[in-house]
Amino acid sequence: MGTRLGRTDLLVLCVMVTWAASFSIVKYGLRDMGPLSYATVRFATATILLLAWAWIAEGTPVIDRKDWLRVVVVGLTVIGAYQALFTIGLKYTTASNSSLMLASIPAWTAVLAVASGQERISGLQIAGILLSFTGVGLAIRGGGVDFALNWESVQGDVMTLVAAALYAWGMVVAKPLLARYSSLRLMSWATLCGTLFLLLVSGPQLAAQDWSRISPVTWLGLAFITVFGSVLAFVIWFKSVGEIGASRTAIYNNLIPPMAILIAFATLGESLTPLQALGAAVVIVGVTLTRFGHAKAATAG
Repeated sequence: MGTRLGRTDLLVLCVMVTWAASFSIVKYGLRDMGPLSYATVRFATATILLLAWAWIAEGTPVIDRKDWLRVVVVGLTVIGAYQALFTIGLKYTTASNSSLMLASIPAWTAVLAVASGQERISGLQIAGILLSFTGVGLAIRGGGVDFALNWESVQGDVMTLVAAALYAWGMVVAKPLLARYSSLRLMSWATLCGTLFLLLVSGPQLAAQDWSRISPVTWLGLAFITVFGSVLAFVIWFKSVGEIGASRTAIYNNLIPPMAILIAFATLGESLTPLQALGAAVVIVGVTLTRFGHAKAATAG
């Protein structure tokens, strides 16, 4: 694994900016669409674009029969179950609680990567994971939003925590596949599997959706989030998993909350408190320690 910031790292940072901006885009779109309807349309369209791209770039994107179970698992965890649990969980809990639950993804990924024998994690990397999680908490608390804890929010928090664990599991399962297939080919079929799951669980909401009331701005935002936040983002993301490992890629997730705060500060004129700035700095230090902390990679099985 490299110890310098390479092109893949820079592309992943671009993905983080896109995903940070996506919170505002999706939030706006959910005024016109149900969460499951929004996610299903987003990933159904992304599936078509990914498969078309794979066919044009690589010819018929064949997957060996022995690998299909792993591909299905990646699709169900990273796309299907994750999106369903995350969107439903957000209905019951606060955005700050949800952000903190999702900040556990790097920790889940590190534990699962070590348990599977794919990676070895150094003490410096563990410290980086803990630091970045602390930084996320500081950034959220700096905005004056408390961590809510009641029975209703606990339901949402548990669902979001399960979503985070499933997402991490999907990344670890994908790692051996990325030694045999491009991230484009893998995500084309995985996204199809995840979308089929979303179609099953979102059927009633899709049927009840009033499509005539969806504004052009919502459609435009959905197009942006589909192309840049789904198609390009997931291809880059899993390319990084294949190159630098699951745990070192996952840590970049924790840049999203401070980036979202900075984007809101720059574009919407929202205030930036000293505690938020400190939290952002702590996250950056934690991400740096985790990404570049020395640890030999175990051979992926």
